[in-house]
Amino acid sequence: MGKKTVKTLARQAQDELIEASNHSALLQGDFATKAYQMDVARIETTLAELNILLEMPAMIRTGFEQDDTQETIMIPTVFAKVDGLPTNEKPYWQHLDSIRDTTGLQALVTRHMTASDWRISSADFDVILADFTPQTVQQSDAWAYQVLNKLLQDKIAEAIVTLVNDWPFSMPATTDHKQTVLSVLLDCPKELLEMSLEVDYPKAVPLLAVVHQESMGEITFEDVVAYNMFHQLGWDVVIYSPHAFASLENYMTSDNYDHFSYDKVRPTASATGDPKKSFLQKLFGN
Repeated sequence: MGKKTVKTLARQAQDELIEASNHSALLQGDFATKAYQMDVARIETTLAELNILLEMPAMIRTGFEQDDTQETIMIPTVFAKVDGLPTNEKPYWQHLDSIRDTTGLQALVTRHMTASDWRISSADFDVILADFTPQTVQQSDAWAYQVLNKLLQDKIAEAIVTLVNDWPFSMPATTDHKQTVLSVLLDCPKELLEMSLEVDYPKAVPLLAVVHQESMGEITFEDVVAYNMFHQLGWDVVIYSPHAFASLENYMTSDNYDHFSYDKVRPTASATGDPKKSFLQKLFGN
């Protein structure tokens, strides 16, 4: 008699998902869904599962859907903030190190997402909001993504409309705040946006990992808007805050991201009286 085996709930769910899809996502060619209409569903997870989930391809995540008839695809993604440090810090730093050093579809961010003070004009803002569609956004004089791939431009415009309509922010949707949001969404880093073109979404999900270190200062509303843009484009977004600084909780409603906390918090330089560079500054060269 052979050895008896049992499946974990996660393995059973994975096998059922693949069986239900008739293995289509596994058997299809590379980038077969590149032109599909994409939407995202945020996964509610746990701290224990987080790093495992970040390594999972989209097609075996709970909530993945692909309709080849309608040419639509649903990408389950993570949006989370992790405060503090585990008791054993080594795996934590190794994880961040691996993101920094990878040549894959992962970006480690230790600076603000927006470097310019550009703001959309009131005239362009009014034109866009008068008929708020992806087409109107792309036809606006404020559209600055013409150099990007056309399929990517379409996805960016769709993400902009979805974000402004869904409004995941805790700030009231006033005209001034909408103008700020549109200004950021129309001025995101193109080199990061272009990484979306390299993703074969059923088989991979890109990661934006933000390390909120002391030298970075406060994460701004504009930063949080940019994080939401990448999440809407199908990226996992995780904010790592060893000092447990406030960030997402200042600007987003709690039902739009997971918030995890370790027991230990790294002291700030001002708290320790140490004028030298922090460990994170040494680690990431800032």
